[in-house]
Amino acid sequence: MKEAFKFQFIFRVMRISLCQFLLVGLWALGTAKATDGQAQALLSKKVTVDIQEQGIENVLGNLEKQVNGKFVYSAKMIGSDRKVSVKAAQKPLYKVLDETLKPLGLHYRVTDNLIIISRSDKSAGGPATSIRSREAGYTVSGKITDVSGETLSGVTVILSHNNLGVVTDINGTYSFSDIPDGTYTLNVTSIGFTAIKKEIQVAGQDVQLNIEMKDDILQLQEIVVTGGNPKKKIESSVAITTINNKDIQTRAPLNSTDLLKAIPGLTVESTGGDGPGNVWVRGFPQQGGYIFLGIMEDGLPVLPTGFNSIPSVDQYYKTDLTIKNIEAVRGGNASIVMANTPGAVINNLSYTGADKTYGKFKATTGLSQGLYRLDGNVGGKVSDQIRYNIGGFFRTDKGIVPPGYTANQGGQLKGNMTFNFKNQKGFVRVYGKYLNDKVQWMLTSFYPYDGTGKPTKTDNFDMVTQSLATVDTKFSYTDANGVTRNYDFADGIHTKQGAGGFQFNYLLDNGWEVNNNFRYQHTNRTVTAGIPASIITYNGSTPYYYLDGSEAGLKAGDRIVNVTGIGQQGKDVQIVDYLDFKKSISNHNVGFGVGIHQFNRNDGPNYNFSYQQEFKENPKRLLTSPTGAKITATNLATVIGDTRTLSAYASDEITLNPKWRLDLGARIDNQNVDGKRPFYAFKADGTPDYTKGAGLTIAGYTDYSETITNWAATAGLNYKINNEAALFARATRAYNAPTIADYNATAYDPAKIKKRPVYLGEVGVKYAKNDFSLFASASYSAIKNVSLSITVPTISSGNQVLVAFGSTRTYSAEFEASYKLTKALSLRWTGTLQDSKYTDYTANTNTNSAIMAILGDTTYSFTGKRTERVPVFNTELSATYDYKKFNIYLAGNYIGSRFTSPSDSYKLPAYVLMKGGAGYNFTKAINARFWVDNLLNARVLTEGDVRGDQFRNFAAVEKGTMMPGRTILPRSFWLSLSYEF
Repeated sequence: MKEAFKFQFIFRVMRISLCQFLLVGLWALGTAKATDGQAQALLSKKVTVDIQEQGIENVLGNLEKQVNGKFVYSAKMIGSDRKVSVKAAQKPLYKVLDETLKPLGLHYRVTDNLIIISRSDKSAGGPATSIRSREAGYTVSGKITDVSGETLSGVTVILSHNNLGVVTDINGTYSFSDIPDGTYTLNVTSIGFTAIKKEIQVAGQDVQLNIEMKDDILQLQEIVVTGGNPKKKIESSVAITTINNKDIQTRAPLNSTDLLKAIPGLTVESTGGDGPGNVWVRGFPQQGGYIFLGIMEDGLPVLPTGFNSIPSVDQYYKTDLTIKNIEAVRGGNASIVMANTPGAVINNLSYTGADKTYGKFKATTGLSQGLYRLDGNVGGKVSDQIRYNIGGFFRTDKGIVPPGYTANQGGQLKGNMTFNFKNQKGFVRVYGKYLNDKVQWMLTSFYPYDGTGKPTKTDNFDMVTQSLATVDTKFSYTDANGVTRNYDFADGIHTKQGAGGFQFNYLLDNGWEVNNNFRYQHTNRTVTAGIPASIITYNGSTPYYYLDGSEAGLKAGDRIVNVTGIGQQGKDVQIVDYLDFKKSISNHNVGFGVGIHQFNRNDGPNYNFSYQQEFKENPKRLLTSPTGAKITATNLATVIGDTRTLSAYASDEITLNPKWRLDLGARIDNQNVDGKRPFYAFKADGTPDYTKGAGLTIAGYTDYSETITNWAATAGLNYKINNEAALFARATRAYNAPTIADYNATAYDPAKIKKRPVYLGEVGVKYAKNDFSLFASASYSAIKNVSLSITVPTISSGNQVLVAFGSTRTYSAEFEASYKLTKALSLRWTGTLQDSKYTDYTANTNTNSAIMAILGDTTYSFTGKRTERVPVFNTELSATYDYKKFNIYLAGNYIGSRFTSPSDSYKLPAYVLMKGGAGYNFTKAINARFWVDNLLNARVLTEGDVRGDQFRNFAAVEKGTMMPGRTILPRSFWLSLSYEF
């Protein structure tokens, strides 16, 4: 009955969308003659400009920012280095264009929102014009299409004879007349496609040459909006990776973290399933999470950068059909875009409506784990001034490694509506999101250690395919005040979030563009999970019982797992507002802004528990007596505090000449943290004892208010050799700021909260021509006094944390390249080569009495060791094959060897992870896709014993000793059916 209801619901949604599409189609037929009116409206827009003796390209760039249109031209064809002076105040665009272009022998025409500039018949240039007019000539013409055969309008075509240039019309055609006999070069360029150069021979007859343009996979000619003024990637002095919607669908990521594997410079672990992932950026040290990587949604941070697994930013946003494309700014400029983000910024950009109604629905099933998912997204316009987009997803999933209950369930709904001002100078956009999603956090399990770093099997358990999650999911705890709290492991990480905001964008009469982006976000989250901490061998003498009182029937030699249970609840409220101002002044694109990010967090009470369970798939919990405690609380923690970050930032992009662009940026962030730090004992003199490990009773709280100011500055230089190639260099001083987790630590030591500067230098090259594209960079980075934590399991006090600080330096090289082997076959190769080592890192056990009781008063030094879990080399090679209605995708990901901890004591071997997919287009609207993850079913550890192996001598560990670890997910199969209009 439920399944029938689901399909009826899907059919009804699709039927409504089809009706809507038909109605819009009828409306479009009735307004088809409005093109001329739209062109007139575009040309009638009033602009303000004051430029003296600057290149014509700068003038066009200035005008472009003031109108909802795009200039299409060839810099060579128009002579972009010719100097002009233009001064106008609130004058119609067509008058400014007439006064500026006609004296240069240029004319323009409008197609949709494209203003196409070309040479007039009289502007071939001096004597060459008279030669061309008196020579008998022929016609060179043809049609430009993409690989699917669709015609392309607005493509710039340059003929080397007198540098003649035209732009293709709505039918994709171009034509040159009166061309004399000879050998010429035809240059073809268009945004989104790689440039093409063709040699042609005119010999006594007309030449007909049709050209097929190929997608620019690296999108070097695309406009990037993240981090400063919008500009093409090839003109930017920043390492940028873009992932469009087509790429997302082809890659079919299992979760938001998995998608980041497409970005060089990042080392990604998504083996937590849909639970928290880990991302390392350019070798910076961390124990997990997103410490140096900032995540944005439509230009605003989703969560302040700097947190480990809880809270984890990948639970605050989800990748679905509402995402149009993703921009990843790597390296120095990221520190100017977002506070406390020295590594990289990932900006997820949503669809925002269009003149034509569009939509897509997709149903997905996980053939390996009982997953059912429905995605949808639709958009269009309500009127000439109003655009909309709405979409989201819902899924239920038993899990690739089933825990014995529904692993993942929930979804989100997102929407936005844009109101364009009638004077076409700006817009107001309102948006909202509701997220209600629970996921399984796949944690460590156990395997027999044999020194190979691979997850070997035991007699009755395989950690790769079987789960240690207990099927006895429910439990409760009554604290000393008589308050009873109920928990359920099946609830996993459950995030409920509501967010809403607006964006205001307006172009003032004086040429300043004002943009204000605001969001309010409220999140409730619970984390209920069991972390296997240790394993023992049953001696056969003491009986064990299940929760119902029945005897477990264990035999001597069976194994029993000691588990640390987590029962955490928390909430946070975030208010984010960025106010930006931008203007083109002469050859400067200046911008400045201010922002506030208020992050109010109240987590608690957060308990750790201990219990025992069987060592087998879907085990039951065990008791030492029929009436024994079903679970034991071990310690209690809270995080209570408010973080307020005030920011000011400025940038200037200076076009020194058509080839050289200088990019300057600076940012200052003032962070204030007000909170309550718990402590668990008093000293004899009545003062708080901060060395006492966490217990079940919080003795008191220390109120604190900490303020710290940090700054970042960067300078980049880009040399555009031509439209196909460029070089860039950048130097940056950034920072890593403490988070509330640092200030809230029980063993807080104010002397160790030091300045944490980050230094980065990088050089790079960009190239795209014909069938080949390349974006490569080399960099140096160093960070000082970064906060590090070592988790140490204890029997009596659960997991305890040893707080330490360290410094590192990294040399790295990153690249992404694409090559079109044939019309149908494309290759993409990305990779990161890095050497990351600690330059100063020591840890003292005397900062935590529970740990010191086990290990003694000891200082450990990791200076000179490699950064843990960061491979020297990782790379991905993927191939896409398109043939008629078929699409095939295959990718191989190589991850080099890593050490599990900074002691460099346990090395995990390199591995290769394969994935692939195949799609078939039944029609232009209906597509089916099948794909497989971990195609070769590789068995690989991604974590060894990260909780304590810093202090273990593995040379003394006997083979067969049970060791904790975590693996990549086993092979899984997926199938989807989508409908798009």
